[in-house]
Amino acid sequence: MPILAVFRRPPSWPLVAASLLLTATLLRMGLFGNPLYGDDEPFYLFVAHRLLHGDVPYVDIWDRKPFGLFMVFVALRWIGGAGVVAPQIAATLSVAATAWVAAVIAGQRWGRWPAWAAGVFYITMAGALGGMVAQTPVFYNLLLAVAAWLILRTAPALDRPRDLARASAAMLLCGVAIQIKTDALFEGGVFGAWLAARLWRTRPMAEAAWRAALFAVLGVLPTLLIGLGFWWSGHWGAWWFATFQSQALKTGGFDREAMWRLGGFALQATPSLTAATVGLARLPRDERWWLFAAWFAATLGDAVAIGNFWTHYALPLVLVASILSAGLWSVRWVGPVLWLAVMLPFGISQGTRYWWSTRHARVAVAETLRAIPADVKTRCLLGYETPVAYYQLTDACLVTPYIFIDQSRSAAEAHALPVDASVALRQALARRPGTILTLGNSRWKLRNRANDAILARALARDYARTATIPQRRWKADRESVVVWRRRDLTPRAR
Repeated sequence: MPILAVFRRPPSWPLVAASLLLTATLLRMGLFGNPLYGDDEPFYLFVAHRLLHGDVPYVDIWDRKPFGLFMVFVALRWIGGAGVVAPQIAATLSVAATAWVAAVIAGQRWGRWPAWAAGVFYITMAGALGGMVAQTPVFYNLLLAVAAWLILRTAPALDRPRDLARASAAMLLCGVAIQIKTDALFEGGVFGAWLAARLWRTRPMAEAAWRAALFAVLGVLPTLLIGLGFWWSGHWGAWWFATFQSQALKTGGFDREAMWRLGGFALQATPSLTAATVGLARLPRDERWWLFAAWFAATLGDAVAIGNFWTHYALPLVLVASILSAGLWSVRWVGPVLWLAVMLPFGISQGTRYWWSTRHARVAVAETLRAIPADVKTRCLLGYETPVAYYQLTDACLVTPYIFIDQSRSAAEAHALPVDASVALRQALARRPGTILTLGNSRWKLRNRANDAILARALARDYARTATIPQRRWKADRESVVVWRRRDLTPRAR
C-alpha cells in the first residue's frame, strides 16, 4: 500500500490526542528543570510556596494576578514539590489538552487530518509566542476551549436535553478562567453575549432574560466568592486594590519601548492572524461564523488592550486561530505545504534551542547559589531585578512583599503598588537584608530611576560586592547576577 494511502484515512481521536501529547512533550521538554526561563513562572511558584507557609496574598506577598492563578500553583506546589518541573509538566499537559479540544472543534467542520494539523499548530505557535513556560493563558485557554466546545453543542433555543447545563457549565468555566487571568473577561463576554443573542431570538423575553442573567451570574460567581472570602478574612481592601485598581495606575503600556516591541509582536503573531483570517473566510456565514468572528476580535482586543505588547499576550489569539486554521490546512496541496513551511522552522527551533538554555541556566544557578551566603534564611535576601527563583532556591526570608522583578525596577509600577515603589524599597533596605542581589548589564529600559539611585546609595554605603555570575538564559544574554554582602557581616558567612 502506498504510504500516501495512510493519509486518506482519518486518524482516530485517541491517536490524535496521543500524537498531540507527544508533540507537546518533545517541543517543550528541553526547558524541563530550567528555573531561570521566564520571570512569571518562578514567581507564581514562590507565591504558592509562601501561601502554603501561611502568607496572605496581596498582603504578605503582592501581585495583581487573580487569586485563582495562585491556587493553581499552590496545587502544583503541593503535588510536585518546590521545583519548577511540576508546573512545566502541567503546562505541557494543558497545552496538549487544549490542542486536542481545539482539534475536536475544528474536526466538526474540516475533518480529522486538518483538525490534527490545527492541534499541532496550536502547540507550536503557543511556544513561539512565549507559552513555553507556565504563562496564564497556557492554563486558562484550556478552560475557554472546553467552554467553546460546550456552547457549540447547544441548539439555538437551548431547548434540547442538557443544553442549559452545557451553556451554564461553559459560563462557569469562563468565570474560573477570569480568576486565572482577568483578561479572559474578553472571551467570556463574547461567549455569554452569543448565548444571550440566540436566546433573545428564540425564547420568550422573560425566559431569555432570566437565562441570560443566570449566565452572567455564573461568569462572575468565582470572583464574587473569592471577594467574599477576602472580606470575611478582613483583607477586602488589599484584594480590591490588587484586582481592580492597580492595573489602572500602571503607566508605560504605550510608551516608546512598548511601541518598538509592537513590530516584533505583530511579526510573531502573523502566522496565527493569517490562518485565522483565511479559516474565517472559508466558514459559511451562519451562527458559528459570528461566534468565531467575535471570538477572534475579542482575542485581538485582549492582546493589545493594555499595551506593552509582550508576545505571550497573543496566546489567547492562538487558540481561536488554531481552530480556524483547519480551514487553511484543508485546502488541497496548498494547505499541507503551507503547514509544513510554518511548522518545520518553528518546531525545529523549539525542539533544539531550549536544551542550550537549560544547560547554561543550571550552571548559572549552581554558581550563584554557591555565592549566596547560607544565612539568607535568617538575615534575609533582597533581589533587585534578579530572578525570583533565588528566593525559593535559598529559602530566604523576605524584607518586602514586593519581590516580582518589575515592582522595583520598572517606572510603570512606580505608583501602582499599595505604597509608592520608592517607599517600598526604602522600607526593605531599612530592614537591613544581609544579602542583596542586583542585575549587571540589564537590558531593561523603562527604569525606575529613583529606585536605582536609592539602591546605589545603599550599596555604596553599607554593602560590598562579593561575586558576579553570568546568567546566560539565552545565547545573546549578557546579564549577570551581582551578589552584595552587608559590610558588617563576614563576606561569605555560612
